[in-house]
Amino acid sequence: MIIRRASFITSLDALREYPGRGLPEVAMVGKSNVGKSSMINRIANNGKLARISAEPGKTRLINLFNLNDQIVLVDLPGYGFAKVSREEKNRWAGMIEGYLSRSETLKLALMLVDMRHEPTADDVTMVGYLRHYEIPFRIAATKADKLSRAERGRNLPVICRALAVQPWQVIPFSSQDGTGRDQVLELFEELLPSPPGVE
Repeated sequence: MIIRRASFITSLDALREYPGRGLPEVAMVGKSNVGKSSMINRIANNGKLARISAEPGKTRLINLFNLNDQIVLVDLPGYGFAKVSREEKNRWAGMIEGYLSRSETLKLALMLVDMRHEPTADDVTMVGYLRHYEIPFRIAATKADKLSRAERGRNLPVICRALAVQPWQVIPFSSQDGTGRDQVLELFEELLPSPPGVE
């Protein structure tokens, strides 16, 4: 898939109608500061599409982005951020699970984990949500540029064991150098309906 156009659609506090609803949706899920906004910008080749902050917990709504009028990227709030109230954490959790359980056009979840570290208990819980709701998913292991090839080789089995996934389900990704971008776009391509007359 070649990204020719990418635009911000809207922010929502819960799943509801929005312009362009009905296109296949890809949800971006992961803990705060794992690099969801940076990944969206790298995928779209637009460094200013999704707002990036060094402050964890900045994404507090469901942010929607249109790619080529073919796919909607759904940036969900990050989880596991300690410096907010329990009430706010519960609100985010309700927003995330509400979306995952109710979206009828969600075709794929990209579950982001930091490749430098073992997945957290919250990451394991999120993968459990995805399995519970029978949502197809792939793991994007972010910040891959910060590791050597040998370190990536050592850390990949740790991620696979923690999340009970196979190595082919994990895409090492870097928003800095573009590692993994082509693989992600190939996943998106598979979600698109076949042209008329093509089986």
